[in-house]
Amino acid sequence: MFSFGKEKTLCGDLSYKTRIIGWLACSIVGMVLSLIVSLVFIFSDFDVVAYAILYSIGQILSIAGTCFLSTPAGHCKDMKKKHRIIPSIVYFLSIILTIVIAAATQIAGLVLLFLIIQVGAYYWYTISFIPFGQTIAKKLCQCCLE
Repeated sequence: MFSFGKEKTLCGDLSYKTRIIGWLACSIVGMVLSLIVSLVFIFSDFDVVAYAILYSIGQILSIAGTCFLSTPAGHCKDMKKKHRIIPSIVYFLSIILTIVIAAATQIAGLVLLFLIIQVGAYYWYTISFIPFGQTIAKKLCQCCLE
């Protein structure tokens, strides 16, 4: 994923510094958007559909930022790897289902459930880029459950 060569693709001609800035900008804006929308939802009478859409946009921005580190094509290729395919599918399905469930039912508890699945899949996918990250996370979860 972290190939910083000069590939002739969408991000291939960006410098290392520009890629890091792009990644940080997308990640920070995505996280801040998700956090602010969550705080507004908790402390006011905010629309469930708007919350689900804005929160999901924040999550998409966070994952899109990683395209700056490799390339969009490289990122899509990485998502199809054996240990990432299930978290990738769960992540994108949970984003879609969060918005659909919010629009169709407007049941806050159900939307929250899909948001939790969305965040869990995002972090599971993200730690798959850390060598032995998923193995370490599994062992930590096993220790906590004992």
